[in-house]
Formats: sequence, C-alpha cells, structure tokens
Amino acid sequence: MPKIVDHEQMRKRIAESAWSIIEAKGIEHASIRAVAAAAGLSPGALRHYFQTQDELLLFIVDYYLTREAAARAEGLEISPIPMKAAKEVLLELLPMTREKRTGVGVWWIFAIRSLTSSALQAKKDELTDGLHGLTRAVLDILAKAELLPASVDVELETYRLAAVVEGLTILALLRSEIYTTENIERIVTLHIRELCARQG
Repeated sequence: MPKIVDHEQMRKRIAESAWSIIEAKGIEHASIRAVAAAAGLSPGALRHYFQTQDELLLFIVDYYLTREAAARAEGLEISPIPMKAAKEVLLELLPMTREKRTGVGVWWIFAIRSLTSSALQAKKDELTDGLHGLTRAVLDILAKAELLPASVDVELETYRLAAVVEGLTILALLRSEIYTTENIERIVTLHIRELCARQG
C-alpha cells in the first residue's frame, strides 16, 4: 500500500529545515540543495513542493513572519498607559531578540527580491500594508488618550513612523554595536515623547 504523504506537513518540515539553516548560517546558505538535505529529501523531491527558491522563500515568510507575528500579537498584553502601550507596539515590530533579527534578515532579502519577482510582490505589499496598519494603531492609541496634538497629520505620520521602524530595523542589522536593544528603546521612547509634545 503506498504511503500517504501529508503535503502541508511536508511543506512545514521543509520550511523549518530552511529556517534552521538560516538561523545557523544565514539565508545565503538556504539553497534548494541544502534545504533538501536538511529535510531528508532529494532536490528533485523538494521541487515537488517548491519549484523555485522564490516559492520556498514566500512560504518561509508566510509561515514564520506572518503566522508567528500574528501569534505574538494575540499573546501580547498591552499596557493600559497610552504612552507605554505605544512604545510596546513599536518595540514588538523591531529586532529586539535574536529570533526577530533572523526574521528581519529574511524579510529584507525577501523585500529586495520582490522588486524583480512578481511571485513575491503581493506578499511584500501585504506586509508593508500591515506595518502601516500597526503604526496607525499606535497613533490611534495616542489620539484616543488626547496625547496627539491636533496639528499632527495622521496619514503622513503613519508613513513616517513606519519609516522610523524600518530605518531602525536595518540599522540594527548593519550596526548592532550602536543600535543595541537599549538604544533602540531609547530612540523609540524619545520619538513618541517628541511626537506627543509637538506643537504646530
């Protein structure tokens, strides 16, 4: 009797094998051949599930970044103090742990490849729209507490806050000795304070 293969479970196994390689050696080492070996498959068998590295990368991003982020968000307890809550949401978006730094590295490779890969563009847009939704939520927290000055252009500030997050994210990867978790938290705290104190 032929063995029944759970294809979704196999795809998850492949993604987990790829993630292990990425964490240990970096995304540049997560080739089809290397991932196949780690998952106990031949390259040909792996291509039955993912025909290209972009398809594999898309699944990894969806499995680890989208789903894991959603799981963290569900379990996140936000402070009832508005300024603190705003900071907590922003820090959740930043690479404050080793696991998040790995995820950020994958995200940036994914984002760069999406510029020339139509297969990745829709997911890239979904993730950046999600970031804008979260930065808007931060502003809503402050506005509802009447801490956000009326002069603030909320739409523009939504994008500016996203740019601050992405800027800190990539600098934390490039210069981790400067953009430590402590300094990132100090920068975010200062930005929120200055935003709430802005007049005109």
